[in-house]
Amino acid sequence: TILPNTAGCRTTDEALFTARLARELTGSAWVKLEVIPDPKYLLPDPIDTLEAARILLDEDFVVLPYIHVDPVLARRLEELGCATVMLLGSAIGSGQGILTLDELKIIIEGAQVPEIVHAEVHELALSLARLK
Repeated sequence: TILPNTAGCRTTDEALFTARLARELTGSAWVKLEVIPDPKYLLPDPIDTLEAARILLDEDFVVLPYIHVDPVLARRLEELGCATVMLLGSAIGSGQGILTLDELKIIIEGAQVPEIVHAEVHELALSLARLK
């Protein structure tokens, strides 16, 4: 199974174009939504992500948005109808482990959909060890 994503998209319009093209090519309405305007830090844009998710959901996509650990944004995306939220567990390549455990707990505690924590394997292992 192929999960199309909008990696490399910097704006809502780019993400919409890429998602629509991916659906045409694969026949799948599932899309990992990534809107990342800054290629240096690779942090997702919460405003464009919310807007793109709203439009894609109206077009009957199954949206899996990639976001920073933000409990309010996670709830808003869930309320819109996203199938999950994919949470940025730590800065890409930082090796620091998950530094936002308290926020992650808030999101997971209140979520009605599955939550996916996106982190490099060694970072996730370090963070899980700290939870114990």
